[in-house]
Amino acid sequence: MKYKSYLIAILWGIQFCFTLPVSAQNTIQQQKDSLRRAIEQSDGTDKLRSYNRLYYLYMSEIADDRKMDTLLTLFGQTEAEAIRQGNVKMQGMVYGNTIISHINRNEYDKIIQKAPGYLDFYILHEQWKLYYQIHMQLITAYNLKGDYKKAAEEAKLMFDRAKARKDKAGMATALYATAITYNVQDRWKEEEDCFRECIRLLWEVSGYDNILTQAYAFLCSSLRAQGQYDKLLQLVPEYEKAIARFEKAAGRTQPEAWGNLYVALMNTYIDTKDYDKAGEYLAKLKGIVNNNISRYELARAKALILQSRGDYRKALAAIDSAAVEVQESEFDLNAVRKIKMEILTRMGRFDEAFTLFDTIIAANDTIKDVEINARFDELRTQYEVEKHIAEKERNLHYFLFTLGICLVLALLLTATFYYNRIIALKNHKLYERIKEQDRLANAVETAKATDTLSPSSEQKSLVMRLQEYLLSGENLSNADMNRDDIISALGTNRNTLTEAVKAVTGKSPMEYTRFLKIEEARRMLDSHPEFTIEAVAFSCGFNIPSTFYRLFRKQYGISPAEYRKMANSSPKK
Repeated sequence: MKYKSYLIAILWGIQFCFTLPVSAQNTIQQQKDSLRRAIEQSDGTDKLRSYNRLYYLYMSEIADDRKMDTLLTLFGQTEAEAIRQGNVKMQGMVYGNTIISHINRNEYDKIIQKAPGYLDFYILHEQWKLYYQIHMQLITAYNLKGDYKKAAEEAKLMFDRAKARKDKAGMATALYATAITYNVQDRWKEEEDCFRECIRLLWEVSGYDNILTQAYAFLCSSLRAQGQYDKLLQLVPEYEKAIARFEKAAGRTQPEAWGNLYVALMNTYIDTKDYDKAGEYLAKLKGIVNNNISRYELARAKALILQSRGDYRKALAAIDSAAVEVQESEFDLNAVRKIKMEILTRMGRFDEAFTLFDTIIAANDTIKDVEINARFDELRTQYEVEKHIAEKERNLHYFLFTLGICLVLALLLTATFYYNRIIALKNHKLYERIKEQDRLANAVETAKATDTLSPSSEQKSLVMRLQEYLLSGENLSNADMNRDDIISALGTNRNTLTEAVKAVTGKSPMEYTRFLKIEEARRMLDSHPEFTIEAVAFSCGFNIPSTFYRLFRKQYGISPAEYRKMANSSPKK
Protein backbone atom coordinates (compact mmCIF):
# COMPACT_ATOMS: atom_id res chain seq x y z
CA MET A 1 0.00 0.00 0.00
CA LYS A 2 3.00 2.24 0.45
CA TYR A 3 3.42 2.63 -3.28
CA LYS A 4 -0.30 2.98 -3.84
CA SER A 5 -0.38 5.77 -1.26
CA TYR A 6 1.82 7.88 -3.46
CA LEU A 7 -0.48 7.29 -6.40
CA ILE A 8 -3.68 8.13 -4.56
CA ALA A 9 -2.19 11.25 -3.02
CA ILE A 10 -1.20 12.50 -6.44
CA LEU A 11 -4.44 11.48 -8.16
CA TRP A 12 -6.44 13.25 -5.49
CA GLY A 13 -4.59 16.46 -6.25
CA ILE A 14 -4.85 16.08 -10.01
CA GLN A 15 -8.62 15.93 -9.89
CA PHE A 16 -8.94 19.62 -8.97
CA CYS A 17 -7.68 20.94 -12.33
CA PHE A 18 -9.40 24.34 -12.47
CA THR A 19 -10.19 24.41 -16.15
CA LEU A 20 -13.24 25.09 -18.24
CA PRO A 21 -14.53 22.53 -20.79
CA VAL A 22 -13.25 22.82 -24.35
CA SER A 23 -15.53 22.13 -27.33
CA ALA A 24 -14.27 19.52 -29.80
CA GLN A 25 -12.93 20.87 -33.07
CA ASN A 26 -11.20 19.18 -35.98
CA THR A 27 -7.68 19.20 -34.53
CA ILE A 28 -5.85 20.38 -31.43
CA GLN A 29 -3.85 22.85 -33.49
CA GLN A 30 -7.01 24.37 -34.99
CA GLN A 31 -8.37 24.84 -31.48
CA LYS A 32 -5.15 26.52 -30.42
CA ASP A 33 -5.14 28.87 -33.42
CA SER A 34 -8.78 29.74 -32.85
CA LEU A 35 -8.20 30.49 -29.18
CA ARG A 36 -5.17 32.66 -29.94
CA ARG A 37 -7.32 34.73 -32.32
CA ALA A 38 -10.01 34.98 -29.66
CA ILE A 39 -7.45 36.23 -27.14
CA GLU A 40 -6.35 38.97 -29.54
CA GLN A 41 -9.91 40.06 -30.31
CA SER A 42 -11.54 39.78 -26.88
CA ASP A 43 -11.26 41.51 -23.54
CA GLY A 44 -12.36 41.09 -19.96
CA THR A 45 -13.67 37.74 -18.74
CA ASP A 46 -13.91 36.35 -22.28
CA LYS A 47 -10.21 36.91 -22.79
CA LEU A 48 -9.37 35.11 -19.56
CA ARG A 49 -11.66 32.22 -20.52
CA SER A 50 -9.85 31.91 -23.85
CA TYR A 51 -6.50 31.88 -22.06
CA ASN A 52 -7.87 29.22 -19.72
CA ARG A 53 -9.03 26.99 -22.57
CA LEU A 54 -5.73 27.46 -24.44
CA TYR A 55 -3.46 26.46 -21.60
CA TYR A 56 -5.80 23.54 -20.86
CA LEU A 57 -4.94 22.16 -24.31
CA TYR A 58 -1.23 22.49 -23.59
CA MET A 59 -1.62 20.79 -20.19
CA SER A 60 -2.49 17.57 -22.02
CA GLU A 61 0.85 17.76 -23.87
CA ILE A 62 3.30 18.65 -21.11
CA ALA A 63 5.36 15.49 -21.57
CA ASP A 64 6.95 17.49 -24.40
CA ASP A 65 9.45 19.94 -22.86
CA ARG A 66 8.74 22.51 -25.56
CA LYS A 67 5.02 22.35 -24.87
CA MET A 68 5.75 22.77 -21.16
CA ASP A 69 7.78 25.90 -21.91
CA THR A 70 4.87 27.27 -23.93
CA LEU A 71 2.45 26.35 -21.14
CA LEU A 72 4.50 28.22 -18.53
CA THR A 73 4.55 31.24 -20.85
CA LEU A 74 0.76 31.04 -21.14
CA PHE A 75 0.44 30.80 -17.36
CA GLY A 76 2.51 33.97 -17.07
CA GLN A 77 0.38 35.78 -19.67
CA THR A 78 -2.87 34.67 -18.02
CA GLU A 79 -1.59 35.72 -14.62
CA ALA A 80 -0.63 39.15 -15.97
CA GLU A 81 -4.05 39.58 -17.60
CA ALA A 82 -5.84 38.46 -14.43
CA ILE A 83 -3.82 40.96 -12.39
CA ARG A 84 -4.61 43.71 -14.92
CA GLN A 85 -8.32 42.95 -14.62
CA GLY A 86 -8.16 42.49 -10.86
CA ASN A 87 -9.54 38.94 -11.21
CA VAL A 88 -8.00 37.20 -8.18
CA LYS A 89 -10.14 34.08 -8.71
CA MET A 90 -8.62 33.45 -12.14
CA GLN A 91 -5.18 34.30 -10.76
CA GLY A 92 -5.61 31.61 -8.10
CA MET A 93 -6.73 29.10 -10.75
CA VAL A 94 -3.54 29.80 -12.74
CA TYR A 95 -1.41 29.09 -9.68
CA GLY A 96 -3.27 25.84 -9.00
CA ASN A 97 -2.85 24.62 -12.58
CA THR A 98 0.83 25.56 -12.51
CA ILE A 99 1.36 23.23 -9.55
CA ILE A 100 -0.68 20.47 -11.21
CA SER A 101 1.47 20.74 -14.33
CA HIS A 102 4.64 20.29 -12.28
CA ILE A 103 3.07 17.34 -10.45
CA ASN A 104 2.30 15.61 -13.73
CA ARG A 105 5.98 16.01 -14.71
CA ASN A 106 7.28 14.85 -11.30
CA GLU A 107 9.01 18.22 -10.89
CA TYR A 108 8.90 18.21 -7.10
CA ASP A 109 11.67 20.78 -6.62
CA LYS A 110 9.69 23.31 -8.64
CA ILE A 111 6.59 22.63 -6.56
CA ILE A 112 8.62 23.21 -3.40
CA GLN A 113 9.98 26.42 -4.91
CA LYS A 114 6.68 27.90 -6.12
CA ALA A 115 4.01 26.63 -3.73
CA PRO A 116 4.88 28.81 -0.67
CA GLY A 117 4.32 32.03 -2.64
CA TYR A 118 1.02 30.72 -4.00
CA LEU A 119 -0.09 29.73 -0.50
CA ASP A 120 0.56 33.28 0.72
CA PHE A 121 -1.62 34.55 -2.14
CA TYR A 122 -4.48 32.21 -1.18
CA ILE A 123 -4.26 33.29 2.46
CA LEU A 124 -4.26 36.98 1.48
CA HIS A 125 -7.37 36.57 -0.70
CA GLU A 126 -9.01 33.97 1.56
CA GLN A 127 -9.16 31.30 -1.13
CA TRP A 128 -8.99 28.58 1.48
CA LYS A 129 -10.12 25.57 -0.55
CA LEU A 130 -7.37 26.22 -3.07
CA TYR A 131 -4.97 26.85 -0.19
CA TYR A 132 -5.62 23.39 1.30
CA GLN A 133 -5.36 21.66 -2.05
CA ILE A 134 -2.06 23.31 -3.00
CA HIS A 135 -0.62 22.82 0.49
CA MET A 136 -1.50 19.14 0.12
CA GLN A 137 0.54 19.00 -3.08
CA LEU A 138 3.50 20.68 -1.37
CA ILE A 139 3.41 18.02 1.35
CA THR A 140 3.15 15.30 -1.32
CA ALA A 141 6.24 16.73 -3.04
CA TYR A 142 8.25 16.56 0.18
CA ASN A 143 7.11 12.97 0.76
CA LEU A 144 8.09 11.89 -2.74
CA LYS A 145 11.54 13.44 -2.22
CA GLY A 146 11.90 11.54 1.07
CA ASP A 147 11.95 14.68 3.23
CA TYR A 148 9.42 13.39 5.76
CA LYS A 149 10.43 15.85 8.45
CA LYS A 150 9.61 18.83 6.26
CA ALA A 151 6.39 17.14 5.10
CA ALA A 152 5.29 16.70 8.71
CA GLU A 153 6.14 20.34 9.51
CA GLU A 154 4.05 21.59 6.59
CA ALA A 155 1.13 19.32 7.55
CA LYS A 156 1.21 20.71 11.12
CA LEU A 157 1.30 24.29 9.81
CA MET A 158 -1.67 23.49 7.57
CA PHE A 159 -3.59 21.98 10.51
CA ASP A 160 -2.84 24.93 12.83
CA ARG A 161 -4.07 27.46 10.27
CA ALA A 162 -7.28 25.49 9.70
CA LYS A 163 -7.82 25.07 13.43
CA ALA A 164 -7.42 28.82 13.98
CA ARG A 165 -10.25 29.33 11.48
CA LYS A 166 -12.28 26.46 13.00
CA ASP A 167 -12.34 24.96 9.51
CA LYS A 168 -13.07 21.24 9.94
CA ALA A 169 -12.54 20.46 6.25
CA GLY A 170 -9.12 22.09 6.35
CA MET A 171 -8.21 20.27 9.57
CA ALA A 172 -9.29 16.96 8.03
CA THR A 173 -7.25 17.62 4.88
CA ALA A 174 -4.19 18.38 7.02
CA LEU A 175 -4.70 15.16 8.99
CA TYR A 176 -5.00 13.26 5.71
CA ALA A 177 -1.65 14.71 4.61
CA THR A 178 -0.07 13.84 7.98
CA ALA A 179 -1.37 10.26 7.76
CA ILE A 180 0.08 9.87 4.27
CA THR A 181 3.45 10.97 5.65
CA TYR A 182 3.17 8.25 8.33
CA ASN A 183 2.10 5.72 5.68
CA VAL A 184 5.20 6.13 3.53
CA GLN A 185 7.31 5.57 6.67
CA ASP A 186 5.36 2.42 7.68
CA ARG A 187 4.31 4.10 10.94
CA TRP A 188 1.02 2.22 11.00
CA LYS A 189 -0.38 3.09 14.43
CA GLU A 190 0.21 6.81 13.98
CA GLU A 191 -1.29 6.60 10.50
CA GLU A 192 -4.36 4.83 11.93
CA ASP A 193 -4.94 7.52 14.57
CA CYS A 194 -4.64 10.33 12.02
CA PHE A 195 -7.06 8.73 9.57
CA ARG A 196 -9.62 8.02 12.30
CA GLU A 197 -9.62 11.69 13.32
CA CYS A 198 -9.67 12.76 9.68
CA ILE A 199 -12.72 10.56 9.04
CA ARG A 200 -14.52 11.88 12.12
CA LEU A 201 -14.15 15.46 10.88
CA LEU A 202 -15.08 14.68 7.27
CA TRP A 203 -18.40 13.16 8.37
CA GLU A 204 -19.26 16.62 9.72
CA VAL A 205 -18.67 18.50 6.44
CA SER A 206 -19.86 18.14 2.85
CA GLY A 207 -18.05 18.27 -0.47
CA TYR A 208 -15.13 16.06 0.58
CA ASP A 209 -16.64 12.59 0.06
CA ASN A 210 -13.83 11.49 -2.29
CA ILE A 211 -11.22 12.16 0.40
CA LEU A 212 -13.46 10.46 2.98
CA THR A 213 -13.62 7.19 1.00
CA GLN A 214 -9.88 7.29 0.34
CA ALA A 215 -9.24 7.84 4.05
CA TYR A 216 -11.25 4.66 4.77
CA ALA A 217 -9.15 2.78 2.18
CA PHE A 218 -5.94 3.88 3.85
CA LEU A 219 -7.30 3.08 7.32
CA CYS A 220 -8.12 -0.46 6.18
CA SER A 221 -4.57 -0.80 4.85
CA SER A 222 -3.13 0.38 8.17
CA LEU A 223 -5.26 -2.04 10.18
CA ARG A 224 -4.31 -4.91 7.88
CA ALA A 225 -0.61 -4.04 8.25
CA GLN A 226 -1.05 -4.29 12.04
CA GLY A 227 -2.94 -7.58 11.76
CA GLN A 228 -6.07 -6.03 13.29
CA TYR A 229 -8.54 -7.84 11.04
CA ASP A 230 -11.50 -7.67 13.47
CA LYS A 231 -11.27 -3.89 13.62
CA LEU A 232 -11.06 -3.76 9.82
CA LEU A 233 -14.23 -5.83 9.42
CA GLN A 234 -16.03 -3.69 12.01
CA LEU A 235 -15.18 -0.66 9.86
CA VAL A 236 -16.96 -2.00 6.74
CA PRO A 237 -20.52 -0.69 7.45
CA GLU A 238 -19.17 2.85 7.94
CA TYR A 239 -17.07 2.52 4.80
CA GLU A 240 -20.10 1.44 2.77
CA LYS A 241 -22.15 4.37 4.11
CA ALA A 242 -19.35 6.75 3.06
CA ILE A 243 -19.38 5.34 -0.48
CA ALA A 244 -23.19 5.62 -0.64
CA ARG A 245 -22.96 9.26 0.47
CA PHE A 246 -20.29 9.89 -2.17
CA GLU A 247 -22.47 8.39 -4.90
CA LYS A 248 -25.50 10.40 -3.80
CA ALA A 249 -23.56 13.66 -3.82
CA ALA A 250 -21.89 12.91 -7.18
CA GLY A 251 -25.04 11.54 -8.81
CA ARG A 252 -23.25 8.50 -10.20
CA THR A 253 -21.69 5.22 -9.11
CA GLN A 254 -18.14 5.18 -7.77
CA PRO A 255 -16.48 1.93 -8.92
CA GLU A 256 -13.03 2.96 -7.72
CA ALA A 257 -14.31 3.48 -4.16
CA TRP A 258 -16.05 0.08 -4.15
CA GLY A 259 -12.94 -1.47 -5.71
CA ASN A 260 -10.71 -0.21 -2.89
CA LEU A 261 -13.13 -1.67 -0.32
CA TYR A 262 -13.32 -5.05 -2.08
CA VAL A 263 -9.52 -5.24 -2.40
CA ALA A 264 -9.18 -4.59 1.33
CA LEU A 265 -11.71 -7.32 2.17
CA MET A 266 -10.28 -9.79 -0.36
CA ASN A 267 -6.76 -9.41 1.05
CA THR A 268 -8.05 -9.58 4.63
CA TYR A 269 -9.77 -12.91 4.01
CA ILE A 270 -6.67 -14.21 2.21
CA ASP A 271 -4.54 -13.24 5.22
CA THR A 272 -6.97 -15.03 7.55
CA LYS A 273 -7.12 -18.11 5.24
CA ASP A 274 -10.86 -17.69 4.55
CA TYR A 275 -10.45 -18.32 0.83
CA ASP A 276 -14.16 -18.79 0.11
CA LYS A 277 -14.90 -15.27 1.33
CA ALA A 278 -11.87 -13.99 -0.54
CA GLY A 279 -13.24 -15.62 -3.69
CA GLU A 280 -16.53 -13.75 -3.30
CA TYR A 281 -14.79 -10.38 -3.32
CA LEU A 282 -12.47 -11.41 -6.13
CA ALA A 283 -15.58 -12.13 -8.21
CA LYS A 284 -16.97 -8.68 -7.37
CA LEU A 285 -13.70 -7.05 -8.38
CA LYS A 286 -13.69 -8.73 -11.78
CA GLY A 287 -16.89 -6.89 -12.57
CA ILE A 288 -15.45 -3.45 -11.83
CA VAL A 289 -11.80 -3.79 -12.89
CA ASN A 290 -10.31 -0.45 -13.87
CA ASN A 291 -6.87 1.11 -14.06
CA ASN A 292 -6.77 1.79 -10.33
CA ILE A 293 -7.18 -1.84 -9.27
CA SER A 294 -3.91 -3.75 -9.49
CA ARG A 295 -4.09 -6.64 -11.90
CA TYR A 296 -1.17 -8.11 -9.99
CA GLU A 297 -3.26 -8.19 -6.81
CA LEU A 298 -6.13 -9.89 -8.62
CA ALA A 299 -3.92 -12.54 -10.22
CA ARG A 300 -2.11 -13.19 -6.92
CA ALA A 301 -5.41 -13.56 -5.06
CA LYS A 302 -6.77 -15.90 -7.74
CA ALA A 303 -3.67 -18.12 -7.47
CA LEU A 304 -3.95 -18.40 -3.67
CA ILE A 305 -7.67 -19.16 -3.82
CA LEU A 306 -7.21 -21.84 -6.51
CA GLN A 307 -4.33 -23.35 -4.54
CA SER A 308 -6.53 -23.59 -1.45
CA ARG A 309 -9.05 -25.58 -3.54
CA GLY A 310 -6.37 -27.94 -4.86
CA ASP A 311 -6.62 -26.74 -8.45
CA TYR A 312 -2.84 -26.42 -8.81
CA ARG A 313 -2.70 -26.27 -12.60
CA LYS A 314 -4.94 -23.20 -12.75
CA ALA A 315 -3.23 -21.74 -9.68
CA LEU A 316 0.13 -22.03 -11.43
CA ALA A 317 -1.23 -20.27 -14.53
CA ALA A 318 -2.66 -17.51 -12.33
CA ILE A 319 0.58 -16.92 -10.42
CA ASP A 320 2.50 -16.79 -13.71
CA SER A 321 0.04 -14.14 -14.82
CA ALA A 322 0.68 -12.22 -11.58
CA ALA A 323 4.44 -12.35 -12.23
CA VAL A 324 3.90 -10.70 -15.61
CA GLU A 325 1.89 -7.89 -13.97
CA VAL A 326 4.46 -7.14 -11.25
CA GLN A 327 5.86 -3.67 -11.90
CA GLU A 328 6.39 -2.24 -8.47
CA SER A 329 9.42 -3.92 -6.88
CA GLU A 330 11.61 -6.98 -6.55
CA PHE A 331 9.92 -7.49 -3.18
CA ASP A 332 6.54 -8.11 -4.86
CA LEU A 333 8.16 -10.38 -7.45
CA ASN A 334 9.71 -12.47 -4.67
CA ALA A 335 6.30 -12.77 -2.99
CA VAL A 336 4.97 -14.20 -6.26
CA ARG A 337 7.92 -16.63 -6.46
CA LYS A 338 7.21 -17.92 -2.95
CA ILE A 339 3.60 -18.68 -3.86
CA LYS A 340 4.70 -20.40 -7.06
CA MET A 341 7.29 -22.45 -5.19
CA GLU A 342 4.60 -23.70 -2.80
CA ILE A 343 2.31 -24.63 -5.72
CA LEU A 344 5.13 -26.50 -7.50
CA THR A 345 5.93 -28.38 -4.31
CA ARG A 346 2.31 -29.48 -3.90
CA MET A 347 2.32 -30.62 -7.53
CA GLY A 348 5.39 -32.75 -6.86
CA ARG A 349 7.63 -30.73 -9.19
CA PHE A 350 10.43 -30.54 -6.62
CA ASP A 351 13.33 -29.77 -8.99
CA GLU A 352 11.56 -26.67 -10.26
CA ALA A 353 10.66 -25.67 -6.71
CA PHE A 354 14.30 -25.97 -5.55
CA THR A 355 15.48 -23.90 -8.55
CA LEU A 356 12.94 -21.22 -7.67
CA PHE A 357 14.06 -21.36 -4.03
CA ASP A 358 17.62 -20.49 -5.11
CA THR A 359 16.25 -17.55 -7.09
CA ILE A 360 14.33 -16.34 -4.04
CA ILE A 361 17.45 -16.46 -1.85
CA ALA A 362 19.46 -14.49 -4.43
CA ALA A 363 16.65 -11.95 -4.79
CA ASN A 364 16.50 -11.48 -1.00
CA ASP A 365 20.14 -10.42 -1.04
CA THR A 366 19.37 -7.94 -3.81
CA ILE A 367 16.40 -6.56 -1.84
CA LYS A 368 18.65 -5.97 1.17
CA ASP A 369 21.14 -4.11 -1.01
CA VAL A 370 18.33 -2.00 -2.47
CA GLU A 371 17.04 -1.15 1.01
CA ILE A 372 20.51 -0.07 2.12
CA ASN A 373 20.97 2.03 -1.01
CA ALA A 374 17.53 3.56 -0.50
CA ARG A 375 18.55 4.57 3.02
CA PHE A 376 21.71 6.16 1.69
CA ASP A 377 19.66 7.98 -0.94
CA GLU A 378 17.35 9.26 1.77
CA LEU A 379 20.28 10.53 3.84
CA ARG A 380 21.83 12.11 0.76
CA THR A 381 18.54 13.82 -0.08
CA GLN A 382 18.30 15.16 3.47
CA TYR A 383 21.85 16.47 3.23
CA GLU A 384 21.10 18.20 -0.07
CA VAL A 385 17.96 19.79 1.37
CA GLU A 386 19.80 21.10 4.42
CA LYS A 387 22.64 22.33 2.24
CA HIS A 388 20.17 24.12 -0.02
CA ILE A 389 18.50 25.80 2.96
CA ALA A 390 21.86 26.96 4.33
CA GLU A 391 22.91 28.37 0.99
CA LYS A 392 19.57 30.08 0.58
CA GLU A 393 19.88 31.82 3.93
CA ARG A 394 23.50 32.80 3.34
CA ASN A 395 22.83 34.27 -0.07
CA LEU A 396 19.46 35.87 0.60
CA HIS A 397 20.64 39.45 0.14
CA TYR A 398 22.64 38.52 -2.92
CA PHE A 399 19.60 36.93 -4.56
CA LEU A 400 17.43 39.94 -3.80
CA PHE A 401 20.01 42.27 -5.33
CA THR A 402 20.40 40.05 -8.39
CA LEU A 403 16.63 39.86 -8.82
CA GLY A 404 16.38 43.65 -8.76
CA ILE A 405 19.11 44.01 -11.35
CA CYS A 406 17.47 41.42 -13.60
CA LEU A 407 14.14 43.20 -13.43
CA VAL A 408 15.72 46.50 -14.44
CA LEU A 409 17.65 44.91 -17.29
CA ALA A 410 14.52 43.12 -18.49
CA LEU A 411 12.91 46.53 -19.07
CA LEU A 412 15.93 47.95 -20.90
CA LEU A 413 17.43 45.10 -22.90
CA THR A 414 16.26 42.12 -24.90
CA ALA A 415 17.31 38.73 -23.65
CA THR A 416 19.53 38.10 -26.66
CA PHE A 417 21.42 41.37 -26.37
CA TYR A 418 21.91 40.87 -22.63
CA TYR A 419 23.29 37.36 -23.13
CA ASN A 420 25.68 38.41 -25.89
CA ARG A 421 26.84 41.37 -23.85
CA ILE A 422 27.68 39.24 -20.83
CA ILE A 423 29.49 36.66 -22.95
CA ALA A 424 31.49 39.36 -24.73
CA LEU A 425 32.57 40.91 -21.43
CA LYS A 426 33.55 37.53 -20.03
CA ASN A 427 35.61 36.65 -23.09
CA HIS A 428 37.30 40.05 -23.08
CA LYS A 429 38.32 39.62 -19.44
CA LEU A 430 39.62 36.15 -20.14
CA TYR A 431 41.60 37.45 -23.11
CA GLU A 432 43.13 40.24 -21.03
CA ARG A 433 43.94 37.74 -18.30
CA ILE A 434 45.72 35.50 -20.81
CA LYS A 435 47.79 38.44 -22.06
CA GLU A 436 48.60 39.41 -18.50
CA GLN A 437 49.72 35.83 -17.89
CA ASP A 438 52.05 36.19 -20.89
CA ARG A 439 53.64 39.28 -19.35
CA LEU A 440 53.95 37.60 -15.97
CA ALA A 441 55.46 34.50 -17.56
CA ASN A 442 58.13 36.62 -19.25
CA ALA A 443 58.92 38.29 -15.96
CA VAL A 444 59.16 34.91 -14.22
CA GLU A 445 61.50 33.58 -16.92
CA THR A 446 63.76 36.60 -16.48
CA ALA A 447 63.82 36.08 -12.73
CA LYS A 448 64.60 32.39 -13.17
CA ALA A 449 67.47 33.19 -15.50
CA THR A 450 69.19 35.16 -12.70
CA ASP A 451 68.26 32.75 -9.94
CA THR A 452 71.22 30.72 -8.76
CA LEU A 453 69.13 28.55 -6.45
CA SER A 454 66.97 25.55 -7.44
CA PRO A 455 66.16 24.48 -10.03
CA SER A 456 69.71 23.89 -11.18
CA SER A 457 71.14 25.50 -14.28
CA GLU A 458 71.44 22.04 -15.82
CA GLN A 459 67.72 21.46 -15.30
CA LYS A 460 66.88 24.86 -16.79
CA SER A 461 69.11 24.12 -19.74
CA LEU A 462 67.47 20.74 -20.29
CA VAL A 463 63.98 22.28 -20.21
CA MET A 464 65.12 24.99 -22.62
CA ARG A 465 66.44 22.32 -24.99
CA LEU A 466 63.13 20.46 -24.65
CA GLN A 467 61.22 23.60 -25.57
CA GLU A 468 63.48 24.30 -28.56
CA TYR A 469 63.15 20.70 -29.72
CA LEU A 470 59.37 20.72 -29.51
CA LEU A 471 59.02 24.04 -31.32
CA SER A 472 61.47 23.20 -34.10
CA GLY A 473 60.86 21.57 -37.46
CA GLU A 474 57.84 19.27 -37.67
CA ASN A 475 58.04 18.08 -34.08
CA LEU A 476 55.12 20.14 -32.84
CA SER A 477 52.74 18.78 -35.47
CA ASN A 478 53.82 15.18 -34.86
CA ALA A 479 50.86 13.71 -33.02
CA ASP A 480 52.62 10.34 -32.68
CA MET A 481 55.63 11.73 -30.82
CA ASN A 482 56.05 10.13 -27.39
CA ARG A 483 58.31 10.49 -24.37
CA ASP A 484 60.88 7.99 -25.65
CA ASP A 485 61.30 10.03 -28.84
CA ILE A 486 61.94 13.16 -26.78
CA ILE A 487 64.40 11.43 -24.44
CA SER A 488 66.35 10.03 -27.38
CA ALA A 489 66.50 13.42 -29.14
CA LEU A 490 67.73 15.20 -25.99
CA GLY A 491 70.26 12.51 -25.06
CA THR A 492 68.99 12.12 -21.51
CA ASN A 493 66.97 9.60 -19.53
CA ARG A 494 63.41 9.43 -18.26
CA ASN A 495 64.09 10.28 -14.61
CA THR A 496 66.41 13.20 -15.38
CA LEU A 497 63.92 14.69 -17.83
CA THR A 498 60.98 14.24 -15.48
CA GLU A 499 62.81 15.82 -12.52
CA ALA A 500 64.02 18.75 -14.60
CA VAL A 501 60.61 19.55 -16.10
CA LYS A 502 58.92 19.14 -12.73
CA ALA A 503 61.42 21.42 -11.00
CA VAL A 504 61.23 24.17 -13.62
CA THR A 505 57.55 24.06 -14.65
CA GLY A 506 55.76 22.07 -11.97
CA LYS A 507 54.42 19.76 -14.68
CA SER A 508 55.19 16.32 -16.00
CA PRO A 509 56.97 16.16 -19.40
CA MET A 510 53.81 15.19 -21.26
CA GLU A 511 51.76 17.84 -19.46
CA TYR A 512 54.38 20.42 -20.34
CA THR A 513 54.43 19.19 -23.96
CA ARG A 514 50.67 19.56 -24.17
CA PHE A 515 50.90 22.99 -22.53
CA LEU A 516 53.44 24.13 -25.15
CA LYS A 517 51.28 22.82 -27.98
CA ILE A 518 48.26 24.75 -26.71
CA GLU A 519 50.41 27.84 -26.10
CA GLU A 520 51.84 27.65 -29.63
CA ALA A 521 48.34 27.20 -31.04
CA ARG A 522 47.25 30.36 -29.24
CA ARG A 523 50.15 32.29 -30.73
CA MET A 524 49.22 31.03 -34.19
CA LEU A 525 45.65 32.19 -33.64
CA ASP A 526 47.11 35.64 -32.91
CA SER A 527 49.57 35.78 -35.80
CA HIS A 528 47.84 33.79 -38.56
CA PRO A 529 44.24 34.90 -38.91
CA GLU A 530 44.17 33.33 -42.36
CA PHE A 531 44.45 29.81 -40.84
CA THR A 532 41.30 27.97 -39.83
CA ILE A 533 41.11 26.76 -36.26
CA GLU A 534 41.23 23.16 -37.47
CA ALA A 535 44.41 23.93 -39.44
CA VAL A 536 46.00 25.43 -36.32
CA ALA A 537 45.01 22.32 -34.35
CA PHE A 538 46.61 19.98 -36.92
CA SER A 539 49.74 22.16 -37.07
CA CYS A 540 50.17 21.79 -33.33
CA GLY A 541 49.79 18.01 -33.28
CA PHE A 542 46.08 17.59 -32.57
CA ASN A 543 44.56 15.12 -35.03
CA ILE A 544 41.13 15.42 -33.40
CA PRO A 545 39.88 19.04 -33.37
CA SER A 546 37.39 18.35 -30.57
CA THR A 547 40.30 17.36 -28.30
CA PHE A 548 42.02 20.62 -29.16
CA TYR A 549 38.87 22.61 -28.37
CA ARG A 550 38.47 20.87 -25.03
CA LEU A 551 42.09 21.29 -23.93
CA PHE A 552 42.22 24.92 -25.09
CA ARG A 553 39.13 25.80 -23.07
CA LYS A 554 40.46 23.89 -20.08
CA GLN A 555 43.76 25.78 -20.20
CA TYR A 556 42.39 29.27 -20.87
CA GLY A 557 38.72 29.16 -19.93
CA ILE A 558 37.70 30.27 -23.43
CA SER A 559 37.20 28.49 -26.75
CA PRO A 560 39.67 28.98 -29.65
CA ALA A 561 36.97 30.73 -31.68
CA GLU A 562 36.16 33.14 -28.85
CA TYR A 563 39.87 33.82 -28.30
CA ARG A 564 40.45 34.59 -31.99
CA LYS A 565 37.45 36.92 -31.99
CA MET A 566 38.90 38.79 -29.02
CA ALA A 567 42.38 38.88 -30.59
CA ASN A 568 41.02 40.36 -33.82
CA SER A 569 38.97 43.00 -32.00
CA SER A 570 41.70 44.10 -29.57
CA PRO A 571 44.16 46.85 -30.59
CA LYS A 572 47.61 45.51 -31.52
CA LYS A 573 50.41 46.51 -29.18
